[in-house]
Amino acid sequence: MNFYKSLLTIFCFLLSVKAISQNEFQRKELNEKYSWNNSSQNERNKYYFGIDSLNHSTSEYHFRYEKSSQIIDLYSDNGIDFKGQLINIIQENKTIKTDYGKDSRAFNYLFEKKEISISEATKAGQLILTEKSYSIPTDSLINNWSSGWSDCGAITFDYKVKTNFHHKSYTCAKNQKDSLDFVVKIKKTTDTLQEILGLKKAYDNFKSRLPKGKSYTLDGWINMYIMTDKQGEGWRNGKPIRDYKKSIKDTIDNYLEYKLNELIPNSTELNCYDDYSLTFSKNGKLKNMKVDMGFWERLSDKDYKKCKRILKKAFREIKIDFVDPKYEFSRELSFGQKGIYIYDRMVY
Repeated sequence: MNFYKSLLTIFCFLLSVKAISQNEFQRKELNEKYSWNNSSQNERNKYYFGIDSLNHSTSEYHFRYEKSSQIIDLYSDNGIDFKGQLINIIQENKTIKTDYGKDSRAFNYLFEKKEISISEATKAGQLILTEKSYSIPTDSLINNWSSGWSDCGAITFDYKVKTNFHHKSYTCAKNQKDSLDFVVKIKKTTDTLQEILGLKKAYDNFKSRLPKGKSYTLDGWINMYIMTDKQGEGWRNGKPIRDYKKSIKDTIDNYLEYKLNELIPNSTELNCYDDYSLTFSKNGKLKNMKVDMGFWERLSDKDYKKCKRILKKAFREIKIDFVDPKYEFSRELSFGQKGIYIYDRMVY
């Protein structure tokens, strides 16, 4: 069943944002040569963000903490006083045409570089030295470390301690059991660094200053759209409509799911395309039904045509007359292993 999209769409409603100067941000267009598949982490960092591998660092102590949306560098010549730099990162998207209609796809990195205060950098650097974080094994060397999670990300640490270099990677660190060796220490280090350096606040501030009316990809898989002032006003004005739709949402969803499985009891035996997007009129009648297929594929696919006929016949028997929808609304229909499911993807 493929009713969950690979990308989770989040609407960000930033309604009280000051005008920004574009000079605060740097951009670098995506290059297939420097994709995840074709390059190393150090090569990508150098190409996109202009930072060298720690192998080229002239500092006696240099620590780099990296996750998908931020890179933190801490460096010192004496192991006592540290300086630092924070890079906040996001991918900017653009709309492209596909065989199936339109899609949103990342085309560049948008980022900013911020100096970390000496006091914060020193606290963070001393934490790493005190905890000897560089001595913790990488995840592949920790017994029973689980990497089977999806969309949970990875963090990496690079350490230069005088003439010694260490690279450590931890996939899904937050999801690991505390009973495993070193897990509590890894979590403590990342959580304390987050607190000392105010990483969440810094990234929220970065997002609040992004250009409006554009779509972005966060952490490599989350789509985020930032409304313009006009769109934000429209969103606020539309709240009464959304509230009403939400009040009847479960009633409509439960009815549609029940009736469809009653009218199509053999749905699990049909070779139907997984997902259908349904649009209903304000009178509760099916207005439109779409699938994410190309034009010629829809013309030639016999299973699709058969399932479409079955669904249309079923919807002729379905009447939403027990509530007043008042407004046009949409739902997603999926053919699953145990029957037909109805989903509402609207953000209320």
